[in-house]
Amino acid sequence: MFRARIRGVFATALTKLALEWGFKIVQPTPEIARRFGLEVDNSPPHVTVKDHESRSGVVMLGDCDAVDHFLGRLRTYADPIVFRSSVGRHEVFVGRAVGENVLEGPGGLVFEVPSRYVVERGSVSVFTVTKPPIGPLPGVAVPEIVVEGALLELNTTGRVTFSRHIPEGDRVRLRILAETKLRSYASVGLHFKSSARYADEESLAREAEELYRELLRISQGGPPGSVFRRGSCLAVVMFDKFSKARLDEARAAVVPTIRGHHALRAQGLGRCLDLLDYSGADVYDRAVEYLAQGAVEILHLKPWGEVVKMRGELVRKTQEVLVVRRRLRPGGVLDGLGVKIERGFYALTCVPRRGNYVVHSYYTAEGRYVGTYLNINTEPEWGRRVIYIDLLVDRAYNGEQEKVLDLEEFNKYVDSFPERLRDPLGLAPREKIYCTPEGITSAPPLSASS
Repeated sequence: MFRARIRGVFATALTKLALEWGFKIVQPTPEIARRFGLEVDNSPPHVTVKDHESRSGVVMLGDCDAVDHFLGRLRTYADPIVFRSSVGRHEVFVGRAVGENVLEGPGGLVFEVPSRYVVERGSVSVFTVTKPPIGPLPGVAVPEIVVEGALLELNTTGRVTFSRHIPEGDRVRLRILAETKLRSYASVGLHFKSSARYADEESLAREAEELYRELLRISQGGPPGSVFRRGSCLAVVMFDKFSKARLDEARAAVVPTIRGHHALRAQGLGRCLDLLDYSGADVYDRAVEYLAQGAVEILHLKPWGEVVKMRGELVRKTQEVLVVRRRLRPGGVLDGLGVKIERGFYALTCVPRRGNYVVHSYYTAEGRYVGTYLNINTEPEWGRRVIYIDLLVDRAYNGEQEKVLDLEEFNKYVDSFPERLRDPLGLAPREKIYCTPEGITSAPPLSASS
């Protein structure tokens, strides 16, 4: 039986599902333990599930078999977007530097090396992956050895560090242990993982000795491309409105949950949402309309988890569309249109309540229309934060000219998307549409006032 530690805004829904899928829940929060009547088990987890920074997804890290089993069941239930790294966190390998702070690892994968390290071109050394590559984002590796166990990590940094989840009282005990029973290991480099706070001295000492023997073996090196140790599997799982609605249903089987609960969690409502859940009122549509006023933040989420933030001012709101005005920074070029951004340029962004797109129309300082970029994405979530997940494929047009952008990139990652999102061009409007101060129109604007 796999052990799962689950944290964050999706914890109740995912704990309910994980129990149904045969996982044992370990290190539960007091609230989760109470809701599910769990006996507290502080064993180290096989997989940890925690919030993505956007609060519109989760990050999974752990033993590959446990991660894959959880992902498989979650895909079936919630139909999310899933990106899984091909390389594990703390994978240890022999790499060759192929440029300034750039190295080649197993299978020809390229990793960046932080600038605090000096790595000479052509040099060969042992590296550890600290940030696995995911989607198009490159991985990061350091010329250190990190050997990770369930409770501890031994490394070659020469420092003693602690997980941020270990409270100060437990740190005092572990710090004393590092200076006494684990002193020989601490002089090399020792990191106490969050599960260490629950472990006894003998368990910690036993694991430290096992990791130390392995670190000595790895330190002998090997030929370029050698992999000494596989790392923990990493997956980023992004939830759109459909997936969040499915998780609402799972949560509602445990505690009172209104429609749109998890979408509203991403708006940062805090205890106000607890009150709405308790009331049982169906207020999601009215609530997000109310929240969408004044300054609006647009969270453009890449499907692999990267967050692009855009800020603007709401200039119009109807039952069907939000119109947001955004100032553009001069000096760049409008993507897909090839127009240089001059001083005073701005975008009108139309966010429909229904539909798999967002329309960005661009204007000069004088209000003259420049061109339009139709972003194809999951159905937007309204609120003081507009949230959607980019489907990578876009259309850009100005007059008779039109381009379809990034279709090759989408095809490269198509298996990461659920079947319902695998035809982005078919999800978007076929005709050209534009954003004006009045909303979405099919007539090309001459100016922002036309």
